[in-house]
Amino acid sequence: MTPKSDSEIKEMSRLQSSIKNQVGLIRIHGRDGSNLIDELMVAELKEVINSFDDNPEVRAIVLSSSGTNFSAGSALKNLRGRADLNSHRIALDVANARKITIASLRGKVLDQGLELALACDVRFASAKTRFGLTHVKYGCIPWDGGTQRLPRVIGPSRALYMMLTGVTIDITQALEFGLVSEITTEIHDEELSLAFGSIVANHGPIAVQYLKEAVNSGSDLSIAEGMRLELDLATLLHSTNDRAEGLRAFAEKRKPEFNGD
Repeated sequence: MTPKSDSEIKEMSRLQSSIKNQVGLIRIHGRDGSNLIDELMVAELKEVINSFDDNPEVRAIVLSSSGTNFSAGSALKNLRGRADLNSHRIALDVANARKITIASLRGKVLDQGLELALACDVRFASAKTRFGLTHVKYGCIPWDGGTQRLPRVIGPSRALYMMLTGVTIDITQALEFGLVSEITTEIHDEELSLAFGSIVANHGPIAVQYLKEAVNSGSDLSIAEGMRLELDLATLLHSTNDRAEGLRAFAEKRKPEFNGD
């Protein structure tokens, strides 16, 4: 389906958003170059992610940033006293999006910034990016999903090593660990992320959604239970118009036009 229109850039206090070629782009920008995540940024991210997720003209979501850093963490670490951590959490909202989410990373990706990136389905990063969960150095532990998602991505031993030492790792280690899918060299990380988003957007949206559900939900199931879920989703997919269009396009040797129904 050809998109009805691309949107103008929408400016908010802590981010800007736009839609191009059925890919929703979010660029976060904090009050300084570190792009620290505060309560206002969390509220705006939730609003835009929910809007993109409900918009049939958006088939993939890219989460990027303005400036030289993705995010060095939470603004809370600059505050003294007790804070309402729950009101500053955002990772679960990103992880629960039905659309594929793609993190475009550069510079510092630390603490809550890394937790936000971990909540995305796919991560691309520029060559000079550094990653870390350094909470232990401040007498804290990760609180926006880091203790749960990092072990699932890179394995418990490597995750515990990173969190217990508070060490930061470079892009070479991140690629070796499976933390990122690709390093950007000749093109900007955001351009690569948008290009990947366009690939996703050209596929049948229902198939993409079911594929994400099968992988993410299946990771918490036994192999047998996961295969039952896979079969159920594949069976449901066979009853969709998109599936019929895919078969027709293959037979007619043309590009399919998926409508998401």
